[in-house]
Amino acid sequence: MIQHIELHAILQESVAGFYADLVTRPTGRAVRERIEQFLAPEPEPAPIAVIDFTGVGCLDYSCADEIVAKLLRDRVRVLVLRGMTEAHRDAIEPVLDKAGLVAFAAAADGTLAPVGPVAGAGALLDELVVRRLAARTPEGTVMLSVA
Repeated sequence: MIQHIELHAILQESVAGFYADLVTRPTGRAVRERIEQFLAPEPEPAPIAVIDFTGVGCLDYSCADEIVAKLLRDRVRVLVLRGMTEAHRDAIEPVLDKAGLVAFAAAADGTLAPVGPVAGAGALLDELVVRRLAARTPEGTVMLSVA
């Protein structure tokens, strides 16, 4: 089963007031804990989760670590990131590189590109294809095949 996470909505539920930015470790922790509650019914780590960054403004390194890296370490097998800006990627990629973790950025057309160390990406992409959650294109890219 794929878990879809609307990050902006979870941010609004997790922090008092209207915020669009994910800054400070406590904010990231509050958002991650809310996401973990959403994922809680799964007895094992969810095989795949999609986090949509649409509507999220600034993302700092501490929030990238608290949310993306910790979810990958502890709660999900494969993490797909949608609606991500270059600024979001600039915060997430060094955190994943340092932790040796890989996630995937989904382009508007569904094409997946690794975020983090490329070395671990191939096996995870193969797993998505085997589960029929992604498909290889004739051009050699991998595209997410589920919404």
